[in-house]
Amino acid sequence: MPRPPKPGGAVFVPRSYASNRKKFGNSSTRLGAEVSSPQQAAAELQHAIANKVREYVLDHHSDLKAYCDKEHLPAGLSYERLQRIMRGETMMTFTDLMYWGRRIPALGSFVGEAVTEISSEAVVEN
Repeated sequence: MPRPPKPGGAVFVPRSYASNRKKFGNSSTRLGAEVSSPQQAAAELQHAIANKVREYVLDHHSDLKAYCDKEHLPAGLSYERLQRIMRGETMMTFTDLMYWGRRIPALGSFVGEAVTEISSEAVVEN
């Protein structure tokens, strides 16, 4: 069993920053109020991206399972992993982002705008 990360570490559960964990990836509203850490900002970004992915899947397929059954997924990407990302149980990686960026038109510009918005609101202690 792996040891939990030390405080401030790079690995965390994104949905732990949600006021209601079921909200993660299922609501267009923000997870919480004030963004006070880089981890919370990253969770907000993943939540926003998960919403875009959910909308794309709903518009083009019936659900995530149907999408995964139809599409060829690259090594390391599976239905189970995508489910965990969409629920905020595990962190999204750049590989995941690049995969969705090739499928969802304008995802790159959406991510850029979201990073700008979230980081401009962040209150991060030095």
